[in-house]
Amino acid sequence: MHSSNGRRMTCPRCGTPMEHWVEIEISNGGKQIKYYYKCPRCSYRVNDLVLSIKRQNGAIVVTKEEYKTPMRSRVGNIKRVNKNE
Repeated sequence: MHSSNGRRMTCPRCGTPMEHWVEIEISNGGKQIKYYYKCPRCSYRVNDLVLSIKRQNGAIVVTKEEYKTPMRSRVGNIKRVNKNE
């Protein structure tokens, strides 16, 4: 399956083509939009991008985290580039 950015992902665990997902979480502190790949066979997940949107001192702040390496979960060793725009 192709994502909007044209990249194709194959599950590193079982070799199945991965599906691209978008998840939106809303809380009192703001919103998080998560883009990730998920294997339909074994549920392995690879985070692609996380956008955090919140209000701070009357302004809207957007934080972008791009993940450069596959991760087994959101906990553990995370390699990412933080870009505040």
